[in-house]
Amino acid sequence: MKNNLINLLITILLVYMFIFIFLYSMESKEAIIYTEDIFLYNLLPSILPSLIISSLLIKYNFINILSKLFKNIIRYLFNLSESCTFPILISMITGFPTGSKYVKDLLDNNTISIEEANHLIMFTSFSNPIFVISLIGEGLLDNKNLGLLIYLIHVLTGLFIGILFRRKNSSHTITKSISKKNLVFINELKDSIKSSSIILLNMFGIIIFFVIIITIIDKTFPNNLLTLILKGLIEITIGITNISKYRISLRLKASIIGMILSFNGLSIHFQTKSIIEGSRIKYNNYLIARIIHSILCFIFIYFFFYIFI
Repeated sequence: MKNNLINLLITILLVYMFIFIFLYSMESKEAIIYTEDIFLYNLLPSILPSLIISSLLIKYNFINILSKLFKNIIRYLFNLSESCTFPILISMITGFPTGSKYVKDLLDNNTISIEEANHLIMFTSFSNPIFVISLIGEGLLDNKNLGLLIYLIHVLTGLFIGILFRRKNSSHTITKSISKKNLVFINELKDSIKSSSIILLNMFGIIIFFVIIITIIDKTFPNNLLTLILKGLIEITIGITNISKYRISLRLKASIIGMILSFNGLSIHFQTKSIIEGSRIKYNNYLIARIIHSILCFIFIYFFFYIFI
């Protein structure tokens, strides 16, 4: 009964979106073109190289090098095995939703346990540092230091969640090599490009879907701060861009942007859910952590704003 109701609501939404695209074809087209520009000139250049290189690093067993370097820190802070080092570090560099991808990859390779995967999914969802510091800080807010502050608090509060929900038991998965013998670099490069492109294509499609929903909101509700926050919680890039132009204090603006980044937006939630689909990784762990993360990030940015800016 519950599934039938959900399916009915989704169907109604899709029909309404279909009709909306025809009634407001110009507005829908402009929103999609605007999103394409952001994706092609900001997200794609910052995410694609990171995805390809990190995928190759996994194939060439770089995970073992990182594990040896950081195993004591990972065990002390999060009570996790050394194998968990890679998704933690790479998620802070490449940005979401790559953290969830590598958590699932390591689980599929039996390199980490399901308990570790469900713990990792809670705190390996960070925004790309180039996106936050350059695009948001330097570009939208005209303050690179503010972008750096947002990113640092965004990461630190996320890691705090990992410590807060650290596992009580001390059993760990034994790290094993997941690299192949006789790797042919050009073949591995092509495979990494293919898998990375699929992720980005899915990301782009999901973003476009939610951009249409945001366009519907624009035509239905007044353009106030609550509406802008709602749009940010649906799709990060569009919401943050609009909030950066809204007439509120820079302190509140930065705090709201940090909150939206830490929640990830429904667009990222859908991407993450699609990545972990079919595994035993619990989406609810991810959702609860994102809510806590967004609240903490807002509070700390608002509190530390005048100390660092």
